[in-house]
Amino acid sequence: MKFLLSVYICSVIDGSCIILDQEPYKYPKKYDTHYECVQSGLSDSNKILFAENFFTKEKINKHRIYPSFTCDSIKGKDA
Repeated sequence: MKFLLSVYICSVIDGSCIILDQEPYKYPKKYDTHYECVQSGLSDSNKILFAENFFTKEKINKHRIYPSFTCDSIKGKDA
């Protein structure tokens, strides 16, 4: 079984989320274990919001931006 990581950037103000579609954070990504998926989801979420400077402090505050991610199990030929 493999796990599919999807990281979303959400806004409380807009009530919506988008999935990232640019390198190096192009999702979804596949992982061999749930552990690896969650670890990457937490790490990538932090990098996207803070380390990579995709979003300024002002934008995060103004739009109330937060990360969200899922690790969905996949089986069969999709794995």
